[in-house]
Amino acid sequence: MVAFAPALVALAALASIAAGQQCTGNTSKCPNGIDGVSQTYLQCNSWTRQFQPASCPTGQVCFVNPTRPSTVMCGLPGTGTLPAQGKCTDNTAKCASPGTSGVFYQCESWAGLFVQTKCPAGLFCHNNASNTGVFCA
Repeated sequence: MVAFAPALVALAALASIAAGQQCTGNTSKCPNGIDGVSQTYLQCNSWTRQFQPASCPTGQVCFVNPTRPSTVMCGLPGTGTLPAQGKCTDNTAKCASPGTSGVFYQCESWAGLFVQTKCPAGLFCHNNASNTGVFCA
């Protein structure tokens, strides 16, 4: 039960922050407006028009959605979206520096923008034959 204590404390803190805050529609936001820190976020309950705490999947944190600033998305810590890498579709990916680095950009298709991620330690990123994906070797 001790392992759940930090998560419960975070949810309780978010619940107290959210209490009394009015919202409309399907809006959501990261706690205190800070990206890439919290696994929890605030989601509008359109029925009550109050923000309620919600959680990203395990290992992911809250980021503002760059294509819809009044909503959030979940991603790996230290990634965030990279508008400078251009818009993307589907599950495309590209290496930052093929064969010399493990860094690559993976499309967050629902946001339409790339996020930075890395190959496992010691492996380098390589573009696939069609230049639509990557593999680590």
